[in-house]
Amino acid sequence: MHKWRAWLGFSSLGVLLLLPAAAHAISFGGGTDTSGTFNLQITPSPLVTTIKPGVKTTVQLKIRNVGTGTEDLKIEPRAFKISSDSTSIKLQDTPPPDIDNWASFANSTFTIKPGEWYTENITLKAPAAAGFSYSFAIQISRQKVVGAPSSGHAINGSVAVFTLINVDRPGAKAQLDVDEFKTDKKVYEYLPANLSIRFRNAGNTIAQPAGNIFIQRSTKNSTPLSTLVVNPKGSYILPGTTRTISATWNDGFPHYNVTTDSNGKTTKKLSWSGANLSRLRIGRYTASLVAVYNENGRDVPVVGTVSFWVIPWKILLVLLLVVLLVLFALFMIGRFIYKLVRRRGRGPVKKQTKKPSEGSAADSKDE
Repeated sequence: MHKWRAWLGFSSLGVLLLLPAAAHAISFGGGTDTSGTFNLQITPSPLVTTIKPGVKTTVQLKIRNVGTGTEDLKIEPRAFKISSDSTSIKLQDTPPPDIDNWASFANSTFTIKPGEWYTENITLKAPAAAGFSYSFAIQISRQKVVGAPSSGHAINGSVAVFTLINVDRPGAKAQLDVDEFKTDKKVYEYLPANLSIRFRNAGNTIAQPAGNIFIQRSTKNSTPLSTLVVNPKGSYILPGTTRTISATWNDGFPHYNVTTDSNGKTTKKLSWSGANLSRLRIGRYTASLVAVYNENGRDVPVVGTVSFWVIPWKILLVLLLVVLLVLFALFMIGRFIYKLVRRRGRGPVKKQTKKPSEGSAADSKDE
């Protein structure tokens, strides 16, 4: 039973690892029993808010039963640990000690019929000595285990939703740095060009970067060739951690279409669709990063620049061969014309008549 339960909790958090900002419904499937499939939709996800110390704040979590059977559920706070590079996360079986005394639920247990929505009110009242930010998971699970534990197939379906809290108090500091802005290659034959930004949260509050990457021939160009969105999923970065956010420039002709199958095998196929010679990418390009984060209601910019080359050498080789063939053909035609003109310039060859010698002329006179 514990093996299945841990797997479901980790899977739920794995889906939310990027911490998307937009409030939208998410669903996770659990096991099936006579009451139907465990399937919930939750919004917002993650749950993000800012509170003031000593002030009671109520936030709402909306839960919908998308399954086919009535669900008897319970809701509990859970601590989690995230690696410093934000690549791995581990859900704990215990509540977070930092918020256990000042975070409470209106109803720790409730029942939802199929198709119904349920609203859970969560009350937060941080003490005057509260920290600057808190993060924990809210776990929603069945009150009872489905199936017989002795069978080895008992499943307690669960959903975990991140809760991110910033505390608006003196000393709160937002600071987001760009540790690295790079491409995965220095030279590409064809697009896409894959760019990555490693942000580091050097402040004590939860940060969310946003902005654009401008693809240009050089930083002096006023009009970019393409504009890429930074952090389109709205990922958050916890204090003291880093997060790498990727972007892809694929606006070229031709370009590779990259696909990944169910086994995780990645393949790429060159696409010639949408033929447009103006989008044939050749030469050196510069990617300029302009990202911002919020600090006391104002946007603070962070910037970065990286250059790379696109050299479609196969296309260039074909073009070179075509040029050489054209030059060779012009040379042969020119040579033929030159010989023809030279031959005609000489004119027809005239026959020379032999002049009579003096002796012959005298003999004729005597006669």
